[in-house]
Parts: sequence; C-alpha cells; structure tokens
Amino acid sequence: MRPARGWPTAAGAVLRALLTLGSASRSVIAAHAGLSPATVTSQTRALLEAGLLRESPPVDRSQRVGRPHSPLELDRRNAVAAIHFAATQTRVAVVDIAGTIVADALVPHRTLEGVDLVEDAAAAFTALRRELPGDIRLFGVGFATGGWVDPEAGVVLTHPLLRLRDTPIRDLLTRLTGLPVELDSHARAMVHAEQLFGALDFDSSAAVLFVGNVIDAAFAVDGRVHYGPGSSAGSLAALVPSGMGPDGPGPLDTYSDRSLERRAAALGLAEQPTIPGLIAAAETDPRVHALFEERARGLATVAAALLDVLNPELLIITDRALHPLPAIRAAYLDAIAARAQVSSSARQRVIGTSFPGRSLETSAAAVLLHRLYADPLAVLADGFGAPRKEAAAPQFESR
Repeated sequence: MRPARGWPTAAGAVLRALLTLGSASRSVIAAHAGLSPATVTSQTRALLEAGLLRESPPVDRSQRVGRPHSPLELDRRNAVAAIHFAATQTRVAVVDIAGTIVADALVPHRTLEGVDLVEDAAAAFTALRRELPGDIRLFGVGFATGGWVDPEAGVVLTHPLLRLRDTPIRDLLTRLTGLPVELDSHARAMVHAEQLFGALDFDSSAAVLFVGNVIDAAFAVDGRVHYGPGSSAGSLAALVPSGMGPDGPGPLDTYSDRSLERRAAALGLAEQPTIPGLIAAAETDPRVHALFEERARGLATVAAALLDVLNPELLIITDRALHPLPAIRAAYLDAIAARAQVSSSARQRVIGTSFPGRSLETSAAAVLLHRLYADPLAVLADGFGAPRKEAAAPQFESR
C-alpha cells in the first residue's frame, strides 16, 4: 500500500509539528497541529514505539511540584538514502528525517546507460552505508532525476540526456540495495523538499522552475503536488522562448547548464568550463556574467508564464547562479516583472531554492520523506525501515 498524496494523517501531523518545532511537549504539539490532547497522546505513543520519536532530555523542574516534563523530538537516527541522476554525475547521500545530509558522494558517469548508472549509484551507496554509525536506521531510497518519471510504476520513461527509456529504476535499485525505493522527477521532488524543510507551508500553492542540464517545472495547489495522468506533468521541452543562442531562436535547451558551458568554451572564456567555475568567474569577468544575465532574461519568459497561468503564492527558481550572484537574481526579477501580468507582486513571489549547494540531495530524499511525513505508520506497516538481507546483484539484459 502506497501512502496517498495530500493531507497528513494524525501521526503525520505530529511528525510535521515536531519537524517545525524541533522539540515540544504534547500540549504544544496538539496546539500546533490542531489535534486533541487525546489524539496526540495516542499518536505520540505509536510513534515512540515505532522509533520515529524520542524523549528529549527532561526540562529542569526542580523548583516545581509534579513529574519531570520531557518534551518530544524527532529521532534523527532515522534516515533515507538519496540518489539523483544528473547529466554528467550522480549524487548519492544519506539524509536524516530532519533533512540534514549525514554522508554524501559524487559519482561521475562512466557511461549514460541506465544499467551502469544504477549499478554505480548502488555501489556508492553501499560504500557510504559501511561508514555510517551503527545506530542509523535506513528507511529506504529516494531517487530523483529529470525527464518523465512515473512514480507509481517505478519507471523513468524518458530522460532528455541520459539513456533512460522505460527504465525500471525502483526494481533495479531495490534488488541492489535491499531497501524500498521511491522515485520522482526532480522538479516535483523539489516542491516536496521545500514543503518539508524549506520556504513552503504545507498547504500553500507553489511552482518550481528547475534550471540545470534539464529544465523542468512542477507545481502544487493547496499543498498537493500535481502529477496528472501518467505523471507526465512538468516537461517544458516544447517551449521555444529562445534568443540566447548564436544562431537565433532555438529550443529551451539553449538555456541549460550544458549549453551555457558550451557557449563559454566557444567564446574562449574557459577551456573546460563548469557552472561552479563560471559562477566564480562571473564575479570579475563581465563576459561570463553576461551569459548568466542572458539566461535569466530568457527563462524569465517561462517564469512569467508560470506566474500568470498558475498564479502560485511562490515561484522557486533553482538556477545555481541565483544565490551567489545578486545581479542575476535582479535580472530574473526585472525581466519577470516586465513580462508577467502580476508584475506588481512578482518580486515578492519569486525566490531561490532554500537549499543552495544541496538541493539535489535534499529533493531526492524528500521523494521518500514526504510519504513518511504524510502517513508514517502506514509507511512503516508497508515495510519501510524493516531490516532486509543484502540483495544479490540483479542480472540485466544487454541493450
């Protein structure tokens, strides 16, 4: 049984309250979550027995009469694995249930074949797992990538850059890791991550414009992330708002990280440019800065359309240049305000990711963690977190 997307159960509301509060008494949890004291008592008992909560150190009441007051907190020894496939490398991490990265690794792609990518990711995770403290409990694996991802089927249907086509990621990773696996597109996963650990309220409307080697979008209405039939929502590949390319209008890929790196190389700005290197260079080289400005103005067309069509409370842009280069943020805001119908409020409604430098790992972890926070007891009953034997490596058919 897979937890339903949407509003949390009473147990989920307790977990979410403690995620926000950090440590709190049952009465404070009840007030924050809008639950009765009796419900909080029963749910916290179940969550303590399940190992998701623990008693905080008792508050000193030496001058008061009565039993010591012991607030509750999340048991952060619970964690998930997080795997994200990008265009040239895979990020693998272990993330605790409060969203903190416990361990991580970066794995360059040796090929673009799905089988190789999965095997290398699983090997990197196994290496990280050996170094974890013995009291860490892993619930499963959250996986995210760009393109068309069907979470219910457990399959990446297509990816614009990797050789992933009808690739059964859930089955492959489950066999290799011995853990339950959930997957989603990185844009939808980012919405879940922002709801859990970032800028979004659980019941807010929001959109994410994911800017990387793949450019995707996702949105939530009243806190519910939209999937649509076959979970195909999110692709922006058909949009053609270009003008940045040297040959005039082109596809949306003109604004991708890889295209920006190629342009920098063609202009002789760097031999083997990378986005982090170009961001650093943009602080002193106006030619590099101009490339990021052009991208910001071009993608502002897409951002303005998302604001006007979806009218979210917040639009989150994940462009890695947004935080370290204030002028790029200003370029986005100026161009969006010039194009959007909601120009008067656009500047207050457009923000960057809450997780600069760690957005991919955090979003991949949120693929699984948002289910845990929605219905933790059902997730546990479904086998998540149960110890499993090490699985034998699967036999793959050659392609």
